[in-house]
Amino acid sequence: MTSEHECDNLQLPRWGAEQRDRKANVIIAAIKRFAISEIGESQWIDVGCGSGRIALHIAPHVKSITGIDPEPWPYWKDYEIQYDNLVFLKQSTKQLPLVNNSVDVVVCNQVYEHVDNPELLISEIYRVLKPGGYCYFAGPNLLFPIEPHVFWPFIHWLPRKLAINLMRLFRAKIIIDANSTTYWTLKKWFQKFEVLNIVPDIIKNPDYYGKNNFLWRTLSILPIQIFKYLAWFSPGFVFILKK
Repeated sequence: MTSEHECDNLQLPRWGAEQRDRKANVIIAAIKRFAISEIGESQWIDVGCGSGRIALHIAPHVKSITGIDPEPWPYWKDYEIQYDNLVFLKQSTKQLPLVNNSVDVVVCNQVYEHVDNPELLISEIYRVLKPGGYCYFAGPNLLFPIEPHVFWPFIHWLPRKLAINLMRLFRAKIIIDANSTTYWTLKKWFQKFEVLNIVPDIIKNPDYYGKNNFLWRTLSILPIQIFKYLAWFSPGFVFILKK
């Protein structure tokens, strides 16, 4: 069996394992607050689960969770051993390996910008959710001037070929490969769902979501209406979608 430490040296995400645990806490808190207060009997999937760390952290709180990703990660098997209710599947997000109306909660965290057809992904999420089921959907905003994957300003506003050539010219270590979109386009793609933007709630209640550093506490002092009116300009989006 490969140890987690050895696996981390192989393919640890750039953002690190600790932040994956914190993100899982935010997801659980959001679902409990706006969707299902008692999640112990709920069935979840994590679409585009990557390393599987978020699914691992959610597993002890729910009835079952399945992580789905087209790229297998080296420590999925180790994680499955830790929890009987945790399974990982190597599968394209173009066709989720689940029957219609079969899960209570879908996690789609920072995934839409990495798939070829995000509308199809959203359609698949709608298909597999039970009536009244929920999706935690988070991702970046095209209109925010800093690209969150490479941390270059405005680079994602350029034609993709030009952006890649420019980054190669300056010998960037990470080349842009994400395709974010706008608030209005996402809302159009979500037309079958009931949609709730929870970014204002996260900002106003940082302690509840485990975001208790100086920046989040400072933002929480500002009037909540600012964040509602400027949702289109948020660095990233966090929605709760209800089928």
